[in-house]
Amino acid sequence: MAVMAPSRILKSDVFFCPAIVTHKRLKPVVNQFVYRVFYLCFDIAKKQKIASKFLSLNRFNLFSFYDRDHGKRDGSSLETWIREILHSKNLEKKVKKIFLLTYPRVLNYVFSPVSFWFCLDEAENLIAVLCEVKNTFGENHNYLIFNSDHSPIEENQWFDAKKEFHVSPFFHVRGAYKFRFVFNQKNIAAWIDYFDEGVQKSLLTNVVCRKEKLSDASLIKAFFAIPLMTFKVTFLIHWQAIKILLKKIKYVPKPKKLAHNLTSNHE
Repeated sequence: MAVMAPSRILKSDVFFCPAIVTHKRLKPVVNQFVYRVFYLCFDIAKKQKIASKFLSLNRFNLFSFYDRDHGKRDGSSLETWIREILHSKNLEKKVKKIFLLTYPRVLNYVFSPVSFWFCLDEAENLIAVLCEVKNTFGENHNYLIFNSDHSPIEENQWFDAKKEFHVSPFFHVRGAYKFRFVFNQKNIAAWIDYFDEGVQKSLLTNVVCRKEKLSDASLIKAFFAIPLMTFKVTFLIHWQAIKILLKKIKYVPKPKKLAHNLTSNHE
């Protein structure tokens, strides 16, 4: 899917990001769905800037962002959490700015299958991406992607990482993912393709966002354009699961979760 082309470039610490999400299952049967969503994207060190009439931090509103929806899930500092992860891979000193791309709560509800932490250097080159993945069983796992020499991530660059977390009840925890990312002044995009054992491409997913100004007007417009968006995401996940079951695809029970919750592309 082509990256969206906006009319102008925005420089800011906070963005409203309309997006298109695509899932395409290739094996053992084809099943595809595409839907419109919207994200918040903001510098985690300046998250207070997202607060407005219709969007609150850690309290109820039409839209809201809660610290406990991410990181350690206990409301503790998210910037400290992500920087500790970067420090474990000797990336912390290189990274000067971190943007989080995630769904807001809508009427206090959110389920975000994956949130992205884009880590930039002093020149605003993309150095690392943390994919914070959550499943419908209430578990979460993180995939950290970066170059071994800590050089900037190129927009056409693909990365491999071992699959170590149960997401879909129709795929085993085996094989590997291929990741690709775009984070520039106009757009944000992520591609995550799953390859089952035997190097068979089994699932294609992508998120393609356009950066826009975050405002009261953009939030209200989004609320009526995509009503109850986060409820819609959860409904679609379960609806697609029902469709796959009706195609008589074998159900895969959830295995015991690994003790660790971080996987990198260098393991």
